[in-house]
Amino acid sequence: MNIDQYTDEQIVDKILAHDQSVIEYFFLKKCSPVFMYILHSVFDGKINVEELVNELLLYLSENNWHKLRQFDFRSRLTTWVRVVAVRFFVKKRNELIERGGYSALDTMKEQGFTPHAFMDRRMDLQKALNAMPNERYRKVIVALDLKEMTPEQLAKEMGITVDNLYNVHRRALLQLRCVMGRKEDYYD
Repeated sequence: MNIDQYTDEQIVDKILAHDQSVIEYFFLKKCSPVFMYILHSVFDGKINVEELVNELLLYLSENNWHKLRQFDFRSRLTTWVRVVAVRFFVKKRNELIERGGYSALDTMKEQGFTPHAFMDRRMDLQKALNAMPNERYRKVIVALDLKEMTPEQLAKEMGITVDNLYNVHRRALLQLRCVMGRKEDYYD
């Protein structure tokens, strides 16, 4: 069977079995839109995609893939990776900014990514959120991406399923990108 025909369950099983060809296929090919989104939206294109992939792989593979073992197949695997990766890299970026003297932050400063620029982008984001016509979408983005509420908590609060929440979140991000003047679609 061709790797691109594997089910999510088969992909997870192969990753947990340390099948390098499946790991490379899934993270480098299948998840490339996720990493491109993070590269441009979280780090403004100022770092290397390979670094993102390596950082996420290190994070997910800790303790014998403990994080991946928590995936319960209630959504698509790529959707789960997208949520985990965005939260991980937003948190990492914020920690780098708060530490000030961290060498990776110095590298980011050399490339034009400064706390001042971050604050400007955060203010732009707030303006864009306020300009979103759909209040429900705004609530989902704020809760999941800025306040880092778990999808299960938010879905329960909104009275919808987690799968439905992921769909709402996807549409919300598309609307936000349109409001911000970025119309390209980064989802698979």
